[in-house]
Amino acid sequence: MDASISWADVEWIRELWRGKLLIKGVLDVRDAERAVRLGCEGLVLSNHGGRQLDHCVTALEVLPQIAAAVGARMTLLVDGGFRRGTDLVKALALGADAVLLGRAMLYGLAAAGEAGANHALDILTSELDRVLGELGCNSVAELNPGFLRERPPTG
Repeated sequence: MDASISWADVEWIRELWRGKLLIKGVLDVRDAERAVRLGCEGLVLSNHGGRQLDHCVTALEVLPQIAAAVGARMTLLVDGGFRRGTDLVKALALGADAVLLGRAMLYGLAAAGEAGANHALDILTSELDRVLGELGCNSVAELNPGFLRERPPTG
């Protein structure tokens, strides 16, 4: 981990790299807007599993604001704590283009190799399909925040 990495480094990488550039770890609208200005094509909203940042906001908490600010201009991926089909539906309804599922795949892989990873993906896919059906949606493209209940503020 290098705490000295800054937006100047992202700008330097952008100058050198003409391919798609995504930044992982963004959890703030201002940072998302800055990434757009620097020419990044996407973000991975992540608190890195909460391992180091366990009191930080989650990607799901900031996703609606970031999607409203920059979602039409860049790809938004979310990471961290997605374990069920309902988790996937929430993220997609709130504006994520895709959900990263590394931990679920890793658990399946550790349990049963490639077949285990495929089984984990099959479980999540079937749960996602079931939730879509229960909502009356034919595809994830039909999801929107209106399918979710707004939580009252805590604290």
